[in-house]
Amino acid sequence: MNDRQRNRHRETTLSERGMTLIELMISLVIGLSLSAAAILIYLNNKQTWVAQDNIARLQESGRFALQLLREDIRLAGYWGLNLSTVTIANSETIDLPNECSSGWATDYARPVAFANNTNSDYRACIPDSDYKDTTDIITIRRSSSNPVEIDSITKGNLYLLTSLTEGIAFAADTDAELDPGIDLAESPAALYRVLAHAYYIRPFSDVSSDAVPTLMRETIIGGNVSAEPIVEFIEDLQITFGLDTIGDGSVDVYDNDGITADRAGKVITVVVDLLVRAAEPEAGYTNTRTYQVGDRVHSFGDRFRRQLFRNTVYLRNRPEPTL
Repeated sequence: MNDRQRNRHRETTLSERGMTLIELMISLVIGLSLSAAAILIYLNNKQTWVAQDNIARLQESGRFALQLLREDIRLAGYWGLNLSTVTIANSETIDLPNECSSGWATDYARPVAFANNTNSDYRACIPDSDYKDTTDIITIRRSSSNPVEIDSITKGNLYLLTSLTEGIAFAADTDAELDPGIDLAESPAALYRVLAHAYYIRPFSDVSSDAVPTLMRETIIGGNVSAEPIVEFIEDLQITFGLDTIGDGSVDVYDNDGITADRAGKVITVVVDLLVRAAEPEAGYTNTRTYQVGDRVHSFGDRFRRQLFRNTVYLRNRPEPTL
């Protein structure tokens, strides 16, 4: 066997020998290190994505809920062309199925009312099982911001025919035309839909076991007072009224208690506090913050991010002051 043959035989032998145990172990260690690094990068990226997604969804939910409440409160006490609620009459006693209280929708003297940390006055429409303890309930009464056409009347809904000095509210009993007895002596007159909304927090979304706190709204649908979900993951709703008790046109007292009819004319502003929770818990995050929500203080110590949303709303359509 010559040298060339020996070299070829040696190369063949080495190539057929494969990896040694040490080389295999080194390769495994390197592979595991690379895999661990890749998994760590993935987990860090996922944690960052979950945090960013939670923050984005949390802010979106809070802003939408606050905007909806703000716009509704801002229009509270708007009754079409009429500026004086004492001239508005009902064509008959208007009581709706599942109504929060008798005449709840047509309490013109109180465009905004609320219950402080209880549903005791709202059990007719909000049972205890649908109410999250120690949260507020706010009712807003008004007409639609724009007139409606007579041929668009929906049976069972409430409507207000109003002129500059008088108005009459009624429950529609036909889809085609007004009752001949519903008329105003003065013109011009316009027809508006009567709206009444009660906002509250339910401790669940679809079923009680999901434990997703949800902002709900009682509203008039087809002649019934029915509940509709608005925004999920709203943990608390607190209301504070700004009152003018001395008649100078500015707020001098903030009140967290219920506002009776005799104080309705003193309300100038409504402060809305919403505590919003993230949809998903975050690994490696602990919520150690304390939240002052109206007259309530919350601390949790769990893995959910939260944010407090607050807005002060000026009542444009305040009733005449009662000092």
